[in-house]
Amino acid sequence: MLYLIIERKDGIRQKIWRSGEAYMQRILTADIGGTYSRFSGFTFSDDGAISRLNTISFITGSFSSFNDLIKGALMNPGMGDVSSWDTIVIAVPGLVREGVHGILPNVPWMADIRTLTTKMPKTAIYLINDFVAQGYACLMEKQLKQDVVQAGRAEDGGTIAVVGAGTGLGHCAIRKGAGDCICALPSEAGHAAFPFYKDDEIGFMEYLLKINGTSYPHNDLVVSGPGLSHLHAWLTGGTLPPEKVVSRIGPESETTEFFARFFARACRNYVLSTLSTSALYITGGVAMKNPFLVNNDYFREEFADVLHYRDMLETIPISLVRDEDIGLLGAALYGRVHLRV
Repeated sequence: MLYLIIERKDGIRQKIWRSGEAYMQRILTADIGGTYSRFSGFTFSDDGAISRLNTISFITGSFSSFNDLIKGALMNPGMGDVSSWDTIVIAVPGLVREGVHGILPNVPWMADIRTLTTKMPKTAIYLINDFVAQGYACLMEKQLKQDVVQAGRAEDGGTIAVVGAGTGLGHCAIRKGAGDCICALPSEAGHAAFPFYKDDEIGFMEYLLKINGTSYPHNDLVVSGPGLSHLHAWLTGGTLPPEKVVSRIGPESETTEFFARFFARACRNYVLSTLSTSALYITGGVAMKNPFLVNNDYFREEFADVLHYRDMLETIPISLVRDEDIGLLGAALYGRVHLRV
């Protein structure tokens, strides 16, 4: 295989791999999670075609540091020659500072790419929020497996909202401009207060505050896997992990009704806050593995229940992403867009 040496605007010299008559950008992506960390390689040809290479997975907690995890991935035979990557994009949960370091919830160490960039000066390396990666992936909707929750009519050129429940509740707003111009706004709205206001919800709010010892109920505490467990325990008296809860409930259960309402309310608040009139994408393992929790009338009715904006909310397309690799795919597109030649 032949390659072309190019020099980017920031002075970094890189290899762009050539196969036949097409040039390929080779991008290594990582999606770091509290439980698992996944790595995958992608190639983009000059005509925009994308191909995925090998994907490997690690238990995050089995590594003593961020650098040890990245080293373990780069040394894995499935990732190929380290020098072959034009770009590395690492997506992590939590706030990323100055594009180089961030504190990861549910992980006992920080993420910091400065040591990595020193050791690999010829490779462009980016650290981004995991929901920024998911937002980028939603711009490649034809590459994603998804279910329609609400058909709607997308507003051309509008903002897209991405909301996903897992261990916590992630958010991102993203908008595509002309050419490769993309504006993605990460968010820590998972720590914003969740609005309980109906009579049948106040008891659950008081229950949450008591068992968690927090001063206010926040989105992460309510619309998440742990939140589903707390809700089911409050309704039934049985304390179960999320995967056990979903095995015992169905589309018409009381737990499903409450959780769907709460999930829809969190989505509605974020869509209104960001005026995301183009689309709402629901991601995250909770809904991805259990579509009935959001693809129901409880969710749709709560989402649109706003006096002055019901018509607008009822026309926003809502999709449930069913692709576990959404973070890896989005990180690849991020690398593609930011590889300036």
